[in-house]
Amino acid sequence: MVAEVGDKQELFPISVVAEATGVPTVTLRAWERRYGFLVPHRTPKGHRLFSVEHIGLIRRVTALLDSGIPVSRVGDLLKLENIQPVAASGGDNWARIRSQMLDAINDFDEMRLDQLYNDSLASFPISMVTEELIIPLLRKVGKNWEHGVKGVAEEHFFSLYIRNKLGSRWHHSPPMLTGRRIVAACMPGERHEYGLLLFALVARSRGFDLVLLGADMPLEEISRVVDRTRAAGVVISATIEPGWQLIERDLRKLAADVSCPVFVGGAGIAEQDAAIASVGARPVGVDLVAGVEEIHRYLHDGEAV
Repeated sequence: MVAEVGDKQELFPISVVAEATGVPTVTLRAWERRYGFLVPHRTPKGHRLFSVEHIGLIRRVTALLDSGIPVSRVGDLLKLENIQPVAASGGDNWARIRSQMLDAINDFDEMRLDQLYNDSLASFPISMVTEELIIPLLRKVGKNWEHGVKGVAEEHFFSLYIRNKLGSRWHHSPPMLTGRRIVAACMPGERHEYGLLLFALVARSRGFDLVLLGADMPLEEISRVVDRTRAAGVVISATIEPGWQLIERDLRKLAADVSCPVFVGGAGIAEQDAAIASVGARPVGVDLVAGVEEIHRYLHDGEAV
């Protein structure tokens, strides 16, 4: 099958893709010919060209293989990504897994929690696990603490567990060498960085090259990093509501100082879209996967989304 080459797409030869992903060229060809789940573009002379979406797909395939999934099953699992999560897993399955994981959290049973988490990652891409398990559980555990249903110990237990898991997954996934570069950091005052790590994992699977600056990052430092790294964009994670002064003074100055777009997302800015936009930044909401897609469209296609 020969795919048409779009005028605006950034495409890479197979040698570059092999270097960026760590997958040999002979394996990439086999995935196309034998299994059919990788269909590159072709030049008029028949040479293979790969988009950033292809590179993200290759990384998802390698993650599935690394988790023990046989290559013969990979194609079927990848098809789940084109189905709504409810249809892909029967809907009730996600609720069942969330309930089981919540029981493990309340029992401080890390072994059981680990088993459920790893089983989910072995069957579904990180973006789906993030949307259906991690984010809902973080919200549920946080609300249980706020409402006095459970103590702070459960919230700390799960937050630390997820932070360690996400950090390990981030450091063991190879960096993207050819995607658009993004500088990403948490708002000043943000002590938890799991929201930033969740974004980073989904964004890397989407083909972005990321420079992570972590929690509680002074915004006045970021413009220097953007200049040094020649980043195409800045992403600020806000899980708690930033103060008026942070938006009006610090975020406004950052947006004015850098020559690339500044995106702000997270539960902390859920009701502050107008304020974020008024200082020259771009709100991308609380939906993690949708936010990554919005950033991707803007940086790759220049769409005013």
